[in-house]
Amino acid sequence: MASRSVENLSCPVCQNISKDPFRLSCNHSFCKDCLRSYWAEKNDRVCPVCNRKSSKDLPTVHFLSEKSQQSKDPICNLHSEKFSFFCEDDQQLLCSVCRDAGTHQDHTVKATAEAAQEHKKTLKTSLKPLQTKLRLVHQVKGSCHQTAEHIKVQTEDTVRRIKEEFRRLHQFLEEEEELRLASLREEEEQKSRRMEQQIEALSKEISALSETVRATEKQLRAPDVSFLDSFKAAAERVQQQHLPDDPQLPCEALIDVAKHLGNLSFNVWTQMKEMVSYSPVILDPNTAHPNLVLTEDLTGLRKVGEKQELPDNPERIDQFFSVVGSESFDSGSHSWEVEVGDNSAFVLGVLTDSNQRKGVIWSALWRLMFCGGEYKTLSPLDTGSDVKVTTNPEKIRVELDWDEGRLSFFNSDTNEHIHTFKTTFKDKLFPYISITSLQFRVIVSASFIFIFGFISVEGCVICDC
Repeated sequence: MASRSVENLSCPVCQNISKDPFRLSCNHSFCKDCLRSYWAEKNDRVCPVCNRKSSKDLPTVHFLSEKSQQSKDPICNLHSEKFSFFCEDDQQLLCSVCRDAGTHQDHTVKATAEAAQEHKKTLKTSLKPLQTKLRLVHQVKGSCHQTAEHIKVQTEDTVRRIKEEFRRLHQFLEEEEELRLASLREEEEQKSRRMEQQIEALSKEISALSETVRATEKQLRAPDVSFLDSFKAAAERVQQQHLPDDPQLPCEALIDVAKHLGNLSFNVWTQMKEMVSYSPVILDPNTAHPNLVLTEDLTGLRKVGEKQELPDNPERIDQFFSVVGSESFDSGSHSWEVEVGDNSAFVLGVLTDSNQRKGVIWSALWRLMFCGGEYKTLSPLDTGSDVKVTTNPEKIRVELDWDEGRLSFFNSDTNEHIHTFKTTFKDKLFPYISITSLQFRVIVSASFIFIFGFISVEGCVICDC
C-alpha cells in the first residue's frame, strides 16, 4: 500500500515525490516548480503528460495527497498512512508502518479510539475543578453585584435618615450634618470601590477560567485523532491553569449604617443635650434576619412574613429570626431590659464575636430561652437546663459583667433572680434577641430595651419543638 501511495504521489517530470503538489484539471499532478519550469520551457500552459491546455494563471492547490483527500484526519509524514494507533510511552500518533517499526516494538500501543477514550476521560477529570471553580466564581460575582446594588440602596436610605435627624437639630448643626454625610460618602466610595475591584478581579478569573474551559471543551468535541494529536498540550494547559482561592463575599462589605446612625443625637449632645437621648444598644441591620425590619433609628424591629431580598453577607443571621447589637462588649458591666409581656417564645442573651453566623449558632450563645411555657438556660457548655420561675415576668433585665464572667437575668418588676451564667469570657459579646412568628417592636431608651407585641405562633422556630 505504501509503494502504491508513493507511485501516485510521484511527479512525472522529476520522477520524485511531488513537492508542493498541484493537480491540473486533467487530474495529473506535478511539483509546483517542475510545472512552472516546464511551462517556461514550452512557453505554453499544457499538461506535461496529456498536453491538455490549462488556465492562464498558475493553478491553485487542489490537494496535499491522495490520502488527505479521502480523510480530514492528519496522516503520517513518513509513510503517508492514516494514523490508527497511539503510543502511550512516547505520547505519539502512529500509522501501521510506524507501529511495526522497531522504535515502538516494546511500547504500549493502543488503537486511536481506545486511547482517545481514555485520555478524554483523564482530561474531563482534570477539567472538573475548573468548571466547578467557574460556577462558584459566577455565583460570588452575582452576590457581589447584589451587594453593590444594596450598598447604593443603603446609602440612599441612610442619607435620608441622617437628613431627617439633622433637620430636627436646626441650622447650627449643619456642619455636623455635612461632616457625617461626608463620612458616609467616603465609606460608600471606599466600599463601592472595593466591591468594584472584587467584581473586576472575579471577572478576570472568569475570563481566564472560561478561556481554558472553552478551549478544552472544544478539544473534547474534536475527532479522536485530532484530539489525541493535541491532547498533551490541552492537558498541560488545564493542569497549568491557575486555580484561584475560593472567592467569598468579603466581610464588612456593606455600609456600616450603625456607625452613622447609632447614638447620632447623643454624639452631638454637647451642643444640644436637652434635645437628645442616649440609646445603649443600637441594632445592626447588617446582622438582622431577612424577615426582620428595623425602625429608622435602629432602636426597634418587627417581623414580616415575606423574606426581604438582602445580600447574604457574612454578618447576617439566616437560621433564626434574630438580630444583634451594633456594638460589642469586651470589658465592664452592662445592663438592658426587655419587656416580654405574655409572649410565648423568645431568646435573650449574648453572642460571641468569633462565631460563624450562618446556620445554627447556638454553640456561641449564652441565653435564656422561653418556649412551650418553660424556661431553659443554654450555653456552649450546657445543652439545656430547666429554670423554675415563680411568675412569668413581663420585663427581663439582662446584666453582663464581662470582667467577672457573669451574665444574669432578673425579673425587672420583682427583682427575682432567674439565672446567672458563670464563666470566663474571652471574646467580644453582642446583645442578642431572637423572636418567633409574631409582630414585635423593640424600643431602646435610656438604659433599657423594651419588647412588646401580640403573639400568633404557628410552630416554634426558637427550639424546634
